[in-house]
This record gives sequence, structure tokens and C-alpha cells, in this order.
Amino acid sequence: MTDEICNSTKLEHLTGYIVSHLNTNVLDNKMDAWQENGKLIISGEDRGNDGILICYWRYRAVIRIEEFPHQQLNPYNLFALIACWLSDYDSERDEDKDMDDPDLSVDVLSHDIADVAVELDLMEPVEMIPDPLGMISYKGQTYRVQSVPIDTAEDAELVNETAD
Repeated sequence: MTDEICNSTKLEHLTGYIVSHLNTNVLDNKMDAWQENGKLIISGEDRGNDGILICYWRYRAVIRIEEFPHQQLNPYNLFALIACWLSDYDSERDEDKDMDDPDLSVDVLSHDIADVAVELDLMEPVEMIPDPLGMISYKGQTYRVQSVPIDTAEDAELVNETAD
């Protein structure tokens, strides 16, 4: 997950992305999003810096847009935005063959409007770092839920030795 979406869930980021890119007041108070059918996938992977990837939270994300103005705003824009977001912000889904492509349904209500529902599987890491004041006890230590900091090398030395 990129730094840009670490402070929100993927679903929150995706819905914000859709609203900001469509840049229209057409969606004001017409869009709702929720998680359902959640599942914990236990990991316990050591992430370095004493951090632990304790599990993944996998869920079915649902985004519902009421009265989408399909004559005024081509729905393909919405479809393209979702595909681009998945490519840019959820590229690891390609590594997991069990993550299906999004399901879409469009219920045309009139010549001008339709209800649109998007359903897709999302999965997010749940990481912990040591914290003496944390609320989680694990293997004799206390933790808090937070992304594990990643150390990045600032310098590197390349050595090119040639055989004589």
C-alpha cells in the first residue's frame, strides 16, 4: 500500500478518488460505500523494526451510487477510474489469483438516471509496532496497530572488481 493511502482504508481512498476525479456535484449525497463479508487471514510475518504483519483484513467492498446521470456523465468514466485506481493503488492484487475483477450492476431508472453498484474484493495489511502503552499483547510484548516503518538506504556503494 502506498504512503498516500496508509491513513485510510482502500475503500475510503477509492471512493475519495472517484469523487475527486469525476469533479462534479452530481454525486453529492448520492454515494455510499461499505465493507461486508470480512475475513481475517492470519500471518504473523516479521516486518523488521520489531514490527509484525499480524494479519490481512479481506472484505467485499460495495460502492453504490444512486441516480447516476448516465446521459450527462458517461458511465465508462466511472469504470475507467476504478480500473486506473486498481492498477495504481492495488497492484498487489495481481499476485493473489483469488482476487476477482470488480462486479458492476447498472439499474436504469429513467432516460436520465441509473443506480450503479460496484463490488470488489479488497485486502489490507494489519501491522503492529511495539508500544509499552499499546492495547495489544502478543508473545509477551505490547503493541499498537500502525504501519511498520520501512528503512530505506540513503547511500549505496557499488564495487566493480575485474579479474586480472
